[in-house]
Amino acid sequence: MMLICSLIMDVPSELSKKSIRLATLNISFQHLIKGLVMYTTTYNVSTVNQFKFGKSLCALAVCISLGVMAPAHALLINLTSTGNSNADTGFQLAANFWQSIFTDNIIMNVTAGFAELAPGILGEANSTYFDTTYSAMKTALSNDSKSADDAVMVAGLSAGPTYSKLINNGGSAHLQTGISTMNMTRSNAKALGLVASSSTVEDVAITFSSRFSFDFDQTDGISAGFYDFVGIAIHELGHGMGFTSGVDIFDLNFSGGFSDAQYNPFATVLDFTRCSAASKAAGADMDWTANNNAKDFAIDGNCTPLVSNAWSTGVSQGDGRQASHWKDNAGIGIMDPTAEPKGNLNVVTLLDTQALDVIGWDLRAQVVPEPNSLLLMLMGLFGIHVARRRPSIV
Repeated sequence: MMLICSLIMDVPSELSKKSIRLATLNISFQHLIKGLVMYTTTYNVSTVNQFKFGKSLCALAVCISLGVMAPAHALLINLTSTGNSNADTGFQLAANFWQSIFTDNIIMNVTAGFAELAPGILGEANSTYFDTTYSAMKTALSNDSKSADDAVMVAGLSAGPTYSKLINNGGSAHLQTGISTMNMTRSNAKALGLVASSSTVEDVAITFSSRFSFDFDQTDGISAGFYDFVGIAIHELGHGMGFTSGVDIFDLNFSGGFSDAQYNPFATVLDFTRCSAASKAAGADMDWTANNNAKDFAIDGNCTPLVSNAWSTGVSQGDGRQASHWKDNAGIGIMDPTAEPKGNLNVVTLLDTQALDVIGWDLRAQVVPEPNSLLLMLMGLFGIHVARRRPSIV
């Protein structure tokens, strides 16, 4: 099973392709330029041009390590070449960033490249998915628990072999119980020990658009008229690591006439952090509704919000943004559905790392700064100012 997540200029939306077993339907999630929503996934390969590369990025590679020595066991993100040496350097810096944050002793295999993606799409991540059961996930997450947040997440999972959803399939929200199946990206499954850590099978394919101009060097700021390549790559790798929601499958098949049970295999680990007052009142483990209602980010199983109205709610039935992202333009983190405008840096926050931590990734340091502190620290390392997002980009 494959899921494609794409990033686009400053537009808020991202598509990912995932084939639904019931109906040979491909769904693509793409991270778009702000103000532009795309649904197409067809593209042709073309030559890569209009790239800006300044001085050597070696200094940034050191900065991205955050001054922490690599442990004996560490995450290795194995990248193929994009076909462009400057892009390869920038992509490695993105990989270095996640390797500096998490210590899981696995190899994440990433196929990289450029293609002429649909207008407005900066890049896309096509993840391979691993089908599993709720019981297997819960056991793996418990065995992998290391941080305080991990312990809260595990303690909040429902006892027994099944979980429940609040779902509005057919139009009316209702409680669905007795669900035993789910899935996750292969990389997420590796982090949880459900897939061999050194498996050489491709975990995610990330394609960047040849239509746009990228700045691969963050050390001297992001040049006017260019997009932050490293930040975009960090975002796409985040999707490959498991920052995805099965609600996107439901949302784009909302009128397909599928039964509740047919959607069961598509809930992800991250979906257990997606809730609302309505799902809590119904006694559901997650809010899987596709509508405009606010969805909170919580990890305790009791929907105590860490961030209220945290999630995008769906391209078709929701707010126009794919559910595999934070709420658009809310300043929550780099997994926002839209990239920063040209000339601006895309910044990772503690909420991004917290979300990945609780779905099975192991933080290098268990004592981490508050979100604003992390953002300021990264700003200091990169030596540039992070501008506010503009509501739309032409």
